[in-house]
Amino acid sequence: MPLSNIIRRASTYILGYEESSEKTGYENNEVLFCKNNICVHPPAMMRHENDILHNPGYLTVTAKIFVDQYNNSKRPTLFLTWIPNSDLSKCNLPLQNSKYKKESSLESLNSNDSNNSFSNERPTTIELKSTNPFLNFEEKSCDSDDGDKIGININVNISNPHIEIIQTPDSVKDQSEQFQFSRSASVTSTDSQYNWIATPEYLIQKHNMTFPESASSSPILHSRNPHRCRRFSVDLSQMRSLRLFFSDNSCTCGQLVVASRESQYKILHFHHGGLDHLAQVLHQWHSLLHNIKSVKGGDENLPYRHFMVCRPEVSQLELHPEEGQMPKLTDEIFRRLFNHSGQIEDDLALRKYVFFAGMDRDIRKEVWPFLLHVYPYNSTFQDRTQIAEIRRQEYDEITRRRLDLNGNNLKHFKRKIQSVVEKDVIRTDRGNPFFSGDDNPNLAIMKNILLNYAIYNPALGYTQGMSDLLSPVLYELKDEVAAFWCFVGLMQRAVFVATPTDRDMDRCLRFLRELIKLMVPKFHDHLERHKDAMELLFCHRWILLCFKREFTEGVALRMWEACWANYLTDYFHLFLCLAIISVYADDVIAQNLRADEMLLHFSSLAMYMDGQLIARKARGLLHQFRLMREIPCTLNGLCKKCGPGIWDSTHSPRIYCTCQGACVNSA
Repeated sequence: MPLSNIIRRASTYILGYEESSEKTGYENNEVLFCKNNICVHPPAMMRHENDILHNPGYLTVTAKIFVDQYNNSKRPTLFLTWIPNSDLSKCNLPLQNSKYKKESSLESLNSNDSNNSFSNERPTTIELKSTNPFLNFEEKSCDSDDGDKIGININVNISNPHIEIIQTPDSVKDQSEQFQFSRSASVTSTDSQYNWIATPEYLIQKHNMTFPESASSSPILHSRNPHRCRRFSVDLSQMRSLRLFFSDNSCTCGQLVVASRESQYKILHFHHGGLDHLAQVLHQWHSLLHNIKSVKGGDENLPYRHFMVCRPEVSQLELHPEEGQMPKLTDEIFRRLFNHSGQIEDDLALRKYVFFAGMDRDIRKEVWPFLLHVYPYNSTFQDRTQIAEIRRQEYDEITRRRLDLNGNNLKHFKRKIQSVVEKDVIRTDRGNPFFSGDDNPNLAIMKNILLNYAIYNPALGYTQGMSDLLSPVLYELKDEVAAFWCFVGLMQRAVFVATPTDRDMDRCLRFLRELIKLMVPKFHDHLERHKDAMELLFCHRWILLCFKREFTEGVALRMWEACWANYLTDYFHLFLCLAIISVYADDVIAQNLRADEMLLHFSSLAMYMDGQLIARKARGLLHQFRLMREIPCTLNGLCKKCGPGIWDSTHSPRIYCTCQGACVNSA
């Protein structure tokens, strides 16, 4: 087993914890962890690496002790609370733990004014209101001693840095956000009073927090993300799983992924360290909770199932031997590949640059037509000028044929093709300024290209998802004719997006199942244990939309280019799928997730996976596959000649039959 798999398997391997029979002690309302500038990223806005919207906030983890009524055993639970920086401001007067300061803080809780009033009695319990524990909300509800529920908003006024608590009538609350956060009936709290001093709001004041201006008043945050992230709080013992993904070598930065019992996810990003300290807190709590649940009479019905620390990485032994040796393809390097007449004599070198290192964005307009076979590699400058003119005339002819449709042909085209295209285009990549706004001419160009493609290839016509594939091409090339012919090449010659029909998908899934069986056998065993899991539903979107929904657009385009390079294999997209599974599937196995849960699990990782790491892992897996001495006949189709071919003169594997001579997958 690779060392990285061992490291990922359990948190003790990463953090160096020793299992101990001594139980960690907790006190009610004990603050175990707090840190500022923990980010939430709205996934819908993460289209480009430089376009990620950071919503930083203040994170606290507070202990609460409960007693089991049946065996009197104490069980700690942890409340995780996140408050966005946009709701906070610097407290000018540092707070001390003096009697006066405590009383002044409590006075704000019991203050009266013309708009609201509070009972002087403190609430005994806290309830969260939401049908989704991760639904952003600002309201809390508290039960007073007489059972009346009081809604409160907790805000820090920017101009007057004091916490305000404002009663909110239930009648004006959003009904969709109301529910009582219930715990097991056999568990009661040992704390009869709500300790205001332990709340995140008080800690913020006490710490005299200062946040960057961009965190609270960024025009980008307000103009481009009008639905700003709001505070949320969850009882971690009511969650299904907790996962920590370290993203740096020192294991201090990364993501905390909290999955609810309804398979809803919240991901908190630690950009400035602190995740290692939180990992220790969660690890100790997890170990203690596990011991309590294991004793006779323990509460086995808690939704909480699993805690895992994962450090996705690729060891040196897993890398392709040529990894890191090729520079990124720049304009200067690209020009050197042409001879005096404009021919690319060594197309393998070009494809190798693209496969390992990618290219500068400003030369995509010139390189993509070669990768997508609009221009032959051996074409001269003069040849390409003539080809461009011929392609322009052909495009005009296709447009004329579409506009000349009449009668039943026109009615059929409008009903089957045009109506679907128009619906898809207006909702494709509207977050990209190139396609945003009403009456955007680029949307009209996208529609024309898709309608013309249906005329050009009537056998395929238009299928949903094509607009998602076209939009990056049009955005990068910014030329209608060039974008059309590159799209034609993308659909016809690049295998991983070629004619997205059931037949093509079935072929890809057959290959992928065999690759998993051969290279990730433990995950294959997990799939066999669950009904319908072999359908690999979780990766259908990866293949159909070419990872566009899984990674930021810049990362996804580099993956597209690596696939278009056709270096060593025509099926590099399957090795990218295999890499995602290899890096992120340990948690699936550990939690024994079913097929539907796997779909939600991998969907929750969209936009949060390390794309560069996945690409390195995929190239390494391809290299490992090439070195195999024998492969099953079901994977013989991956050996299709492609340039120099996946197998070069130094190695040729033995093909052994596993399908009783049928070999249906070898074609």
